[in-house]
Amino acid sequence: MSYDASPGSIATRPPQTDVPQVLVVGAGPVGMVLACELLQQDVPVRLIDRIENLNHDDPHSRAILLLPRTLELLRRIGVSERLVQAGQPVPGIQYHAQGRQLGAARMDELPDTPYPFVLALRQRETERVLRERLYELGGTVERGLTLESLDAGGPRPRALLRHADGSTELADADWLVGADGAASITRTLLGTALDGDPTDVTYVIADAPLAGPTSADAQYFYGRDGLVAVVPMGDGNFRIAANVPHRTDATEPDWQALLQEIVDRRARVPLTVGEPSYARMVRPRCGIARTFASGRCFLAGDAAHVITPAGGQGMNLGIQDAVNLGWKLGGVASGRLAESVLDSYESDRRAAVRRMSAMTARIVGLALTRGPMRARLRDAGFVVAERLGLVQRILAPLLGQLDVDYRPGGRPAPWRRRGARPGRRAPLFPEGTPDAPESGTATAPVLARDAYTVVLWPGRRVPRRWAQTSASLRRALGTDDVRTLDAAGFPGADVAALRRAFGPRARLVAIRPDGHVAAIASVRRPEAILDLHRSRPAAPRSARPQSTIHTPTSAPASAAGRGRQDP
Repeated sequence: MSYDASPGSIATRPPQTDVPQVLVVGAGPVGMVLACELLQQDVPVRLIDRIENLNHDDPHSRAILLLPRTLELLRRIGVSERLVQAGQPVPGIQYHAQGRQLGAARMDELPDTPYPFVLALRQRETERVLRERLYELGGTVERGLTLESLDAGGPRPRALLRHADGSTELADADWLVGADGAASITRTLLGTALDGDPTDVTYVIADAPLAGPTSADAQYFYGRDGLVAVVPMGDGNFRIAANVPHRTDATEPDWQALLQEIVDRRARVPLTVGEPSYARMVRPRCGIARTFASGRCFLAGDAAHVITPAGGQGMNLGIQDAVNLGWKLGGVASGRLAESVLDSYESDRRAAVRRMSAMTARIVGLALTRGPMRARLRDAGFVVAERLGLVQRILAPLLGQLDVDYRPGGRPAPWRRRGARPGRRAPLFPEGTPDAPESGTATAPVLARDAYTVVLWPGRRVPRRWAQTSASLRRALGTDDVRTLDAAGFPGADVAALRRAFGPRARLVAIRPDGHVAAIASVRRPEAILDLHRSRPAAPRSARPQSTIHTPTSAPASAAGRGRQDP
């Protein structure tokens, strides 16, 4: 879409003289994770947000859960341990109905992850940790800037930004990413609709103390008129969330009385709700954008997809968008990867979002089950699944997003045989960063942060002459863009995890920087791996005619004279 470069009597600021490679619109968790991903790859970033001043005393906590897979990925920017120290680990999720437990998804029994728990942490605290890391990497947030219009049809995106004082500015970038939330102006300006989801539910969400027989686990209670979830957040406080009838009355309810009534009716446990520190009602408009990419513009987080808050998956999906796009965009901007790698962003993330959207919609559907017979069938089905081990084998990894699968041309099926296949997650994790090492959660073998890693897997038993075979393969694979790891020298715990993932036979497994398998080859026929890693960008970045590319620097472009910056 084109922009109007004549905003009437409003003064227009002079064009930028320092063009960042990436302009990120929206400085919430998704935008900050993406900015950190790029800055640590020495890609200049400009991060803007329409909110002029942060209210650090705002009790609004919004999303509160960080899942195991999200914490694994946040190791890439060195914040996982900081988040764990700030939050409350939740070891499991219990499901109840009519006063009895139907089953439980035990996060503390999940294998092959350094984070076997769900982390309860208020979103403002998650943002604080991310903001600190952003500053450490030399980044800033320019506040009070609103995206007014956008030309995405030229050789590179050109945005019209409005400052808090009313002045405007034309801003160029090699790429633009909209991470500006559910009401995304970026999505609107790109002309892509948010295809609707039939789920239409109003939720009450509150943080309050509870007295009575509480649990260290999160607890979901199914009642005859809906669901109430109770999640421990530490210090005697709990997140309480429940579906409620749509409201037409604009008056403020008595939150404490409303929450107490819901807990009494649905939980059937003698819990006493204290005065909430935060409470509100939300009626999200759920849906998935028709496209996540348009030319050199991308959407991430709630700008690309809005799902029901049931299950606490939304922010996690957005952070995983940022990581998926971040390593690819950083590799392209730095000249390490061909620009075509960006085509996989949408296919990767759309499949993951659709699957999680369907799962959360199912949670809501179960909560809204009407009639005693249907409720009994729901409860009986859950009990059977628990006894057959399906809750732990299928539901627990799904809730933790550990089974996200980027397998081309298909959707992951949890009943299929486990093992290494392109697209699947491998149980190896990034090493953190020199500035923010992630100690104490992963053993010796680690993934390269910004390059592919090839694991030389000897199989269940190390073959004869493996040392010679390994040395030959490492010589063939050894480049600056590839890390090779000989699994014959791994510690025992890691060998056990990889045996479950890679199987009994010797093979080569190429793993992407985000921990998903890229390719698999026989030790005797390594051509697929060699071809994958010998690929280079089609032309040097400086030779590409479609846009002017600026050399990466070790710090973001100067923001002098722009919007208000975070300190």
